[in-house]
Amino acid sequence: QARIAPSFSRDFNQNLGSGPLDRNTQWTYPPTGALKLNCDGAVARNGEASCGGVVRNSNGKFVVAFFGRLGRCSILEAELRAILQGTRIILERNVGQVILVESDSSEAIRIINEGCSRVHPCCHLVREIKDLSTQLSRVSWSYINREANLVADTLSRSRETTLEDVFIYESPPSCIFRLLLADSSATLQVNA
Repeated sequence: QARIAPSFSRDFNQNLGSGPLDRNTQWTYPPTGALKLNCDGAVARNGEASCGGVVRNSNGKFVVAFFGRLGRCSILEAELRAILQGTRIILERNVGQVILVESDSSEAIRIINEGCSRVHPCCHLVREIKDLSTQLSRVSWSYINREANLVADTLSRSRETTLEDVFIYESPPSCIFRLLLADSSATLQVNA
């Protein structure tokens, strides 16, 4: 069961700027009418895994975010579970039908795009992601640099103090507020 987090900042989305961003190291806006889901998984030194993600619209505005406790699992499983959880949230909330999914796990993106053998330990997760995605009009999965995925990285490591397995944020939690603002206001640096 997911729990809805109370509002942190009602005016957050009104304060966002817009502008082109460096695709290599900065988060980029999705096309008009699309949503972008940035996801990340993390495994702590004690072996406990977690995941996090954020959904933003084509204006860079925050839509929803999440943090999930996963117990003990591999980093690849945590990355895939982040993608799966984010996709579920988008579908449950019916917030969009065209989704760009980004992760800084090249292996997770590769096995979603290319498939994996039935004996792969994460085959069931890949299958579940693909099955859920058939409910969307269009979905793509892309690898991005960690620098462009800092919001999801921070969420995945937030260690939210909640008993729920999944904690949903209706508005940005304080741990990502500045990162969201930085993403939305970053501008492309053109070399002269």
